[in-house]
Amino acid sequence: MSQSLQRTLIFGGSVLTQNERRETHEALVLEGDTVLATGSLEDMRALAGSSSRKIDVDGACVMPGLIDNHPHFLHFGSFDVSCVKLYDARDHDDIRTRIRERAAVTPRGEWIVATPVGEPHYFIRRSWRDLPEGRLPNRYELDAAAPDHPVWIQAFAPTLPNVCAMNSKALQVLGFTRDLPDYIDDVFVEKDANGELTGIFSGYVTNYYNSSRFWLTRVLAQVMRPSDDLWYQGAMAGQLSAAQRGITAAYEGHAMEPEHIAAYQRARDEGSLNMRVLAALEVESVAFDFGMGLTDDGLRARFALAAGLTQTVDPLFRVNGMTLGVGGPGWTGHMPTDRTYSDPFGRPTRGHSFISGDIEREAIDYCLRNDLRLNLMPTSGRDHRRFLENLQPFLADWNVGAREWVMQHNIFIDDATIERFAELQFHFSGTMSFCFGKGDMYRQRMGEQVLKELSPIGKIFASGANIGLGSDWGPASVFEHLALAETREFAGSGYRHDGPGYSITRQQALDGWTTNNAKLMQWAGIGALRPGYKADLVIVDQNPLTCTLDALPKTQVLRTVLGGKDVFDRSILPRLDEVELPPERLQSLKRSTTLRSADHECGPHCNHPK
Repeated sequence: MSQSLQRTLIFGGSVLTQNERRETHEALVLEGDTVLATGSLEDMRALAGSSSRKIDVDGACVMPGLIDNHPHFLHFGSFDVSCVKLYDARDHDDIRTRIRERAAVTPRGEWIVATPVGEPHYFIRRSWRDLPEGRLPNRYELDAAAPDHPVWIQAFAPTLPNVCAMNSKALQVLGFTRDLPDYIDDVFVEKDANGELTGIFSGYVTNYYNSSRFWLTRVLAQVMRPSDDLWYQGAMAGQLSAAQRGITAAYEGHAMEPEHIAAYQRARDEGSLNMRVLAALEVESVAFDFGMGLTDDGLRARFALAAGLTQTVDPLFRVNGMTLGVGGPGWTGHMPTDRTYSDPFGRPTRGHSFISGDIEREAIDYCLRNDLRLNLMPTSGRDHRRFLENLQPFLADWNVGAREWVMQHNIFIDDATIERFAELQFHFSGTMSFCFGKGDMYRQRMGEQVLKELSPIGKIFASGANIGLGSDWGPASVFEHLALAETREFAGSGYRHDGPGYSITRQQALDGWTTNNAKLMQWAGIGALRPGYKADLVIVDQNPLTCTLDALPKTQVLRTVLGGKDVFDRSILPRLDEVELPPERLQSLKRSTTLRSADHECGPHCNHPK
């Protein structure tokens, strides 16, 4: 590379290289958008030269930019972008104040839509239940904040049953009166002693993964009409959220519609994409309309569309493969299972598949004949078994292993299936989210026996298959996911589904969020700090490999760098580049500006005094 490019020396703390030997070094040198070398401070000073930019990280830890293989950045960003944010609302007065402020700048008669209260997306550790009032505000309490605007406090999936609230104007616009039945298509309509609607609805009232035709047609279709611009704004908001978490690359392979891919492409075309994104088109739309419009011919048309969208050379945005969702989530009662379990309303179910076996076979055939990567999304053993049966006839004529297909989700999977997919050289995708947010639900609705096959990520690592990790529905912090990879704690009960075959080491978890995800995405030059790799890195306030387990989830991102350019900064350390960051990418750290504190834990090669 040309010597005219700016060289930057980064030193003063542990450098987790994630190279083949997983070495921790003292310093690294960047040249332009590329890692030039890592090594001892003395060697790196000499290599960088006297004219280099020098960044002392003051005892912090430098590591590769994190990669999330199941983030839903665009989707969750789109949910949020136009909403009144109530996640941290303190009480009803606080909720009304925020809604009143939005009403003051919103034309009369336009909808005001708010997020749920609490911690998304499971809302287990904090929700509306933790408000002092112990409930959401009713129609009259919301009227006091915005009498001339329809107001809706939403309910996000995946938790079911769920609850939401509307004001009087919203009820009027939707045509909901006292004549509405108390119960309709798994939606419960709350009424007061006089039979009037209170504005509180419960049951199947979520804004995605909702199979209530009443709610889909009478509410979601009327209020939730996302435009192409909304998806674009969601992509922009999502990449900002990623940068704040230290994430520099993402695999958006679930629930991706053509307009979602177009939104990322627009960001790329306009030069505003500051994250590396690989997308895969989903064949069937089920998350947002629960497949109401699915037809076999429509699915086949998506095969060809996915093939036509493929491009894998752009340095920031790529599209590769077709995603085939098989079974639904367990919360909704739609996960295909061999044993009967309870749906959200206590009814017995064995779930159902979103697509037929015939379409699955056609998808396998199409991907093989057109060299299109298949990203399958099974949720249960029944899904895996059917896919392997459908795949078997193709194995004699095709080298399926060479295709490096992806098995995403894998919520429940047995030992034999893991070994079979490992033999076929499938990549696996997993997440701690399913234990964290769904573990208690599975125990209650399906029974303790299912835990044997619940996200056995340790077994997948042991099989030799490549497995990457992602966030999905949460928690938001990657560093909490690293801790959960060891504890596998359920958010509600605190039960730990840990031990051999399930828990993994901290190093394995970091591999899952870096090098393994780079392999899964087939994206060379990211996921490690190695010579010739892209200068994608994150600086955090402690070494996540050596800090205590209790401290790990509290790890704070100080700086996120993409291709040698700062994309998020906490205003503590010297900048890597001189380009002014927009205010949303700057955030002050609410703590001492020195990192050499008593609770700082250095890596094995940190050269700073304890």
